Amino acid sequence: MKNNLWIGVGIGAAFPALAHVLVLFTDLELHFLPQKPMAIYTLAVLVNLVLLRFVYRAGNDHTGKGILVSTFLAMLLYLLTHKVTV
Repeated sequence: MKNNLWIGVGIGAAFPALAHVLVLFTDLELHFLPQKPMAIYTLAVLVNLVLLRFVYRAGNDHTGKGILVSTFLAMLLYLLTHKVTV
């Protein structure tokens, strides 16, 4: 794999985008965890963190930074667009 920041951003954005599409176009969220609306997004972040570990262990620092940036931006975007109650 090429050590490139933009490749990392693309890889890191794939799973949050997939989670958003699943929540938007399916009722998967309502069947599995109806009381936890953020669960699918949390799983997407978990997948990104596992990928981040393997990318950093392989020595691809720039790709890892891209994954980290896109994960952070996805969570920020989620928090800004959804009303989160405590």
